[in-house]
Amino acid sequence: MTSHVARALDELYGVPPKDFSSARNAKAAALKAAGHTEAAEAVRRLAKPSPFLWATNQLARLDPERVVRFVDVVRRVRQSQLRDRRTAAEGMQTIRAELQALTNRAAEVLTKAGYRVPASAITRISNTLLGAAVDAQLVDDLRRGRLAAELAAPGFEVLAGVEPGRTLQLVRGGKGSERPLERAEAARALEQVERARRAQEAEARRRDAERRAAEVARAADEVRELERQLADARRRLRSAQRESAAATDRARRDTDS
Repeated sequence: MTSHVARALDELYGVPPKDFSSARNAKAAALKAAGHTEAAEAVRRLAKPSPFLWATNQLARLDPERVVRFVDVVRRVRQSQLRDRRTAAEGMQTIRAELQALTNRAAEVLTKAGYRVPASAITRISNTLLGAAVDAQLVDDLRRGRLAAELAAPGFEVLAGVEPGRTLQLVRGGKGSERPLERAEAARALEQVERARRAQEAEARRRDAERRAAEVARAADEVRELERQLADARRRLRSAQRESAAATDRARRDTDS
């Protein structure tokens, strides 16, 4: 990512969704005029964020310390490898508390901007926060408030620091001492993983649909801009034709006289 694109992202993801398209197009035009063609094209391809993604990105601008604290809590819980029930429970309670505080702040942002905040919005914001916090490639975008897409929540094994496909185990005290999760706990954990998998698939389909809708919106914007330019050109043509006709008439009258 070039510095020009990075600065554009910082600016554009702070812009309310209703103003995003015009701000994006203006930024892309400015970059192109300045000779930064590749950066301009990268900016032009940016999809307008949903209100919920926009509110999530505002957290880094409004409460950066809490965002950093949340990321750090998730990192520490994952590193603990769930060594005992107490550590697991305390770690997850801390994550939930931080997540609740962040989603509440995001809900306030949405409300002040005039958006409704249904329960599904809170879920989408929470999922995106947690999904970005556990992804090494996205955590910096979360800290900077420039996430480009909503995310699905990670499964139990991701938070536990366990590689997908391995048997979930609870590590007890002592070197090399391991014991399988009790049946009820294992069943709940596996159910969480399966729910997360289905949610990720659904999220991928939703993001694809949003991407395609964004492409349609961009194409519509371009068509409207071309239509506006065409209308302006037609007005200038008619005006020039009238002036030319008037000049011809004057010349003819001068000749006749």
